[in-house]
Amino acid sequence: MDQTVTDARARSERTVKKKDTGRHAWVPPGDVASNDAKVIGARPPSRPGRRFRRLGALVIVLAGICAVWLGNRYFVSHAVERFAIKPVDLTVELSGPGTLDATRISLVSSRLQGVIATMRVDRNDRVSQGDIVAEIVTDDLKSELGASLASVDAARKAVDLAKADREHAEAALTNAQSNFDRRKTLLEKRVASKESYDTAVSTLRQADADLKRSQAAIEQAKAQEEEAAATAAVQRVKLDDGTIRAPFEGVVVSRDHYVGDTITPGAEIVRLVDPASIILSARFDESSIYRLWPGQKAVIRFNGGGKGSSVTATVLRIGRQVDTETREFSVDLRPETLPPNWAVGQRAMTTIEIDTREGVLAVPTNAIERRKGKPGVWIIDSGRAYWIAITLGDTGGPFVEVVQGLEPGDVILSEPGDVYFGMKVAESGARR
Repeated sequence: MDQTVTDARARSERTVKKKDTGRHAWVPPGDVASNDAKVIGARPPSRPGRRFRRLGALVIVLAGICAVWLGNRYFVSHAVERFAIKPVDLTVELSGPGTLDATRISLVSSRLQGVIATMRVDRNDRVSQGDIVAEIVTDDLKSELGASLASVDAARKAVDLAKADREHAEAALTNAQSNFDRRKTLLEKRVASKESYDTAVSTLRQADADLKRSQAAIEQAKAQEEEAAATAAVQRVKLDDGTIRAPFEGVVVSRDHYVGDTITPGAEIVRLVDPASIILSARFDESSIYRLWPGQKAVIRFNGGGKGSSVTATVLRIGRQVDTETREFSVDLRPETLPPNWAVGQRAMTTIEIDTREGVLAVPTNAIERRKGKPGVWIIDSGRAYWIAITLGDTGGPFVEVVQGLEPGDVILSEPGDVYFGMKVAESGARR
């Protein structure tokens, strides 16, 4: 019996050793019998030492990375562009958008309805005052004018005939007057009879009436002549209206009709602009109206850049009406020259010199960085960069006045870029 138990324990110990070979597991001999069912087929626990070694290596790597990152961020100097703050003379400017316009624009149209027979101009053509722009088919008007001229000729002949009748009536009146005078004398001498005297009186009155009638006929004939002449003049004006001419010297900027088109009175054929009347109508906020007046110098910069994209100008007049929605008013500027290529309605930016401030602190506009809507700059203090808030004033070219926040001698970053709080900056790179 004892021998049998001893052999069973020996087999259990060999089985446990065989299962746990290489894992350093050990089971007390006294527990082999009771734990035999649990040990056989169970996975032994991992060794805790290897897990801690891997975790420690990871922590060391991360710590090294953090040390390198922190060292590069806060202990390695970075080259930056600097700007030293000092009092300067600032030319205060006011900028605003605008569009090219003209004070002398003509929408050349016809006063007649008809078909365009010829077109003498095209877009971009320069014309002089009186040059023919287009002609309309006017055959019917020519016929009407011919009829009116014939009526004038007939009325003129009627006047001549009435004048001849008047001369005949004047002669008859003279003869009747002489006969009347003679009969009157004879009657007074009692040589002629009363009947002959009465006949002479009647003849005289008839001759006088004939003269007056002939005079009235002349007036009527003259009136008819004037009426015919007026009708002919109207027809001639209509015929002249068929030839459309330029009202002033300028450039054709648009053309809406072509030969064969039927046009109506008032329909635009071409649009004519006088280059000498070109202006730039700029818009500014109403708060700036008190700082502008005619005669101020300005610069106009047209969109797109390139050669001739900037021209000098002078303020011509200040608008007296503010838009109720945008709260802006208009300012007309007269450019001293025009770019090689220009177009009415072309957009541009204008900058007007409104004041010169002496001895003010100013920073480049590129140096300003806003945080939560507040302007600020990166100031260099003890070799490191820090963001501080500032209060801005007027703008002058690429600079902005600093009312509060900086003092003469301060050094800031002119182009912040990727700067961060506490960044160490190199000693070189200062710019004035």
